[in-house]
Amino acid sequence: MRKIRAGNIPLTGFAGFILLLLLPIMAQTQDSITLDYCYRQAEKNYPLRQQLGMLGNSNTLKVQNLNKNYLPQFNINGGASLQSDVTQVAIDLPKGLPEIAMPTLSKDWYKITLDVNQVIYDGRVTYYQKQTEAFTLQADQKAVEIELYKLKDRINQIFFSIILLQENESLLNSNKDRITVKLTEVQSGIRNGAVLEMNADILKAELVRLDQQLTETRMDRSAGYKMLSELISSPVAESTALVTPKVTLPGTDFEDKRLEYELFSIQRSKVDLMRNMVTTKWNPKIFAYGQAGYGRPSLNMLDDNFMPWWLFGVKLTWTPWNWNQNKNEKQILTIQNDLLRSQQETFDKNLKISAQKDLSEVLKFTELLAQDAQIIALRKKITKTASSQLDNGVITSSDYISRLNEETQAQLNLEIHNIQLIKAKLSYLYTLGKL
Repeated sequence: MRKIRAGNIPLTGFAGFILLLLLPIMAQTQDSITLDYCYRQAEKNYPLRQQLGMLGNSNTLKVQNLNKNYLPQFNINGGASLQSDVTQVAIDLPKGLPEIAMPTLSKDWYKITLDVNQVIYDGRVTYYQKQTEAFTLQADQKAVEIELYKLKDRINQIFFSIILLQENESLLNSNKDRITVKLTEVQSGIRNGAVLEMNADILKAELVRLDQQLTETRMDRSAGYKMLSELISSPVAESTALVTPKVTLPGTDFEDKRLEYELFSIQRSKVDLMRNMVTTKWNPKIFAYGQAGYGRPSLNMLDDNFMPWWLFGVKLTWTPWNWNQNKNEKQILTIQNDLLRSQQETFDKNLKISAQKDLSEVLKFTELLAQDAQIIALRKKITKTASSQLDNGVITSSDYISRLNEETQAQLNLEIHNIQLIKAKLSYLYTLGKL
């Protein structure tokens, strides 16, 4: 059978075929990552996500406990007492009749019982409690999803700051190469006596300054990669290229998809349910109960012996009047609903303001990019002229460096504005909940 090798490990058959298919994917994962990949990794690995399962498990246990309301409840009770007097029966008989010996009760009493209570109808209290727990679970899980969604904005900040640092480093290296070439030309002119030696020293000092900026940029970029790795809970090597996304806006009409609106809806539904639940306090409750016991005296109070006994019955409880407590509770819940509506209106207002700001940023950076292209073309032309003038001794190295830095800054502005445009688009999509 033909063998293939990956490194020094021989592979045969199907395993080798699968590895060959995966190698390009593995290489791509190591060489570059996308913004969407960072989103997925953060949502999958962030510790906060574990709370979704915890909340579900907690809700399951709560519902199980509520279901036990329909099961019989058992209680064992016992006691002993000593009292100063007991019931006595005195009967005056007519003369001539024989006396009747009446039983005498002991003053020490003992009792142990097994009490059983079974709910027959609880006025739908348990039903509403389970419905309330269901809404609580939905609200808590939605709150976790909202926090996970916020990770995207944090990832955007770090992701694009690294890209800007990479662009800055590239421009600094380009400047360094150009100044190094120019230094060689100036040193040649110095040897020929056409250029002052000071010009070479100025260029050397600029190279040192560029090295300082490169060091600072690399350190900041390294810190950015570490922060990104921690945020997405996945290692990202500093050699990994970050792919600049292409973002298109579907339209400028305000159409929110934010999870907060779903949370508001769940909270209002929960409040409405709780208002309905208040009425259950008016509903009658029916219970069955039973008792089995042993002690002295038993159910026969005139028997002073230790005896077993049992009893069974049905009990009805009903509170038709509770001094307007139900009415007040409903008013409180109505106020809570109004508060939620006010909070949603406030959130909606702030969201629209943020969306308008993001759209303004998109328009602004779009226009700035068009102007950047014109500025760069002019700056390159100026730098080219300055280079020729330096060769001919018309200007000094300081003048040339100033022109070169102005060109570099113009190119950097172009990259910054391009990244800011992408960020503004992503920010708009994030604001609307479409990211």
